[in-house]
Amino acid sequence: MGTPIAEREFLRYAEAQAAYGVHLLAVHRRDHTGCCRQCGRSHPCDERSHGARLIAHYADWQPEPQLVRPYLTG
Repeated sequence: MGTPIAEREFLRYAEAQAAYGVHLLAVHRRDHTGCCRQCGRSHPCDERSHGARLIAHYADWQPEPQLVRPYLTG
């Protein structure tokens, strides 16, 4: 193992990995024959499955959205 990275850098890495997963899902889509448009393999191909796993895995490290509650400000 290398040296540990700071939380901010890891969050950026997790965000990039999740974004790459979204990209893979967008590119590796099913065509009218039931195959992947990008690689021609049967759908879902390995790349699409990998993209889904990236999103599912790195979603746990996504920062919590800051909810805007204007009724609480005063």
